[in-house]
Amino acid sequence: MGTDGHGVTTLVAFMGCPLKCKYCLNEKCHEPIYEDDGKTLRNGIMLLTPSELYDLVKIDNIYFQATDGGICFGGGEPTLYPEFIEEFCDLCNEKWKITIETSLRCSGETIRKLSKAIDYWIVDVKSLDSDTYSSYTRVSSMIEQHLTILKRCVTDKQATIKVPIIPGFNNESEADRTAEDIKKRFRFTNVVKIRYITKYCCPTKID
Repeated sequence: MGTDGHGVTTLVAFMGCPLKCKYCLNEKCHEPIYEDDGKTLRNGIMLLTPSELYDLVKIDNIYFQATDGGICFGGGEPTLYPEFIEEFCDLCNEKWKITIETSLRCSGETIRKLSKAIDYWIVDVKSLDSDTYSSYTRVSSMIEQHLTILKRCVTDKQATIKVPIIPGFNNESEADRTAEDIKKRFRFTNVVKIRYITKYCCPTKID
């Protein structure tokens, strides 16, 4: 599996994220989508309906089918847009694999709804310790409740849990403990550690 899913996969990155992580790998998701005139979209940003997105990505249909690939919804936080994702999935070729890369910072109901449309989940878990999680993301932790909900909604083969090793936040042994806790407590077997590669020598400042 590649970074963003199986086979040839097109990444659809949403704007907006409820987390304010001290290290943010995509700080642009927090920026305004319009220029100062309030009308012109900033460079690289597109406003699309589900059908417009489908028309853009269907050109790669043959590659998706040949490689067991498809679309990965990332961001930002894609679970901020559940209705968009559901509508898009209704349009898709059933042979496309739909992946979502998420922090699970959303409602439990959103997880339940999207589990019916999403084929594969890539979940980023900073920490299971509430104080540590809050210190890093600057929001309260809901990750334990939401991992429990996700486990009830998907099979073990439908999820990868990623535990990041982040400079100045945790180390490899701490990430090891988090990964083992996830395996034992939530019965996910595909739990991997990843090392944050960032251009920043210090945490990204997000107000």
